[in-house]
Amino acid sequence: MIRNIIFDFGGVIYDIDHNLSKLAFEELGVKSFDKLYGHQIQSKIFEKMERGELDLDFFRNELRKYVPQKVSNQQLDDAWCGLLLGFDKKKLDLLVELNKNYRLFLLSNSNEIHYIRFIEELNEYMDFRSLFEDVWFSHEKGMRKPEDEFYLKLLKENNMEASESLFIDDLDVNIVAAQKHGIKTHYIQEDSILDIFSDGLLIKEY
Repeated sequence: MIRNIIFDFGGVIYDIDHNLSKLAFEELGVKSFDKLYGHQIQSKIFEKMERGELDLDFFRNELRKYVPQKVSNQQLDDAWCGLLLGFDKKKLDLLVELNKNYRLFLLSNSNEIHYIRFIEELNEYMDFRSLFEDVWFSHEKGMRKPEDEFYLKLLKENNMEASESLFIDDLDVNIVAAQKHGIKTHYIQEDSILDIFSDGLLIKEY
């Protein structure tokens, strides 16, 4: 029986499109940005940023190495945040309903620059972090998916049984990593979290 639901953020709760950041950096003159960062792969600088290991100005200056023109911090941040599309209020409303029947958690790879942008936007609708019993953004925890520690510590610190937990993500390597630890999974592809729940409950058993 599922008692705990662990949500990814980008692509599951909040809409993103990595290609838009690619296009934004191309407009700044960066070639082959998708080889540096994308949905499936990130270079070491982005992985470190997602673990919260880099100062923001250091990160921006590293990005400048790939930009053939002088750019401001604002221009870099805007390009980097280009992938952030926004959110469907129905998904946040769904989380409110799910709270009546499940323990909810968030497990997401993110970074401080993106977080500053999307959390302000989300909080204009409702207190986003309050929708979850515990929130694990990678840049706040110093670890990221699909690292084993990220999953195992979330389970341990919240006294969750893996077999009673459902993890929802839109990236296959993260799904496989969760399954390795006995966590039930739902791989978001063409569907949405709005399709797998009804009246605040899971439609099918996992």
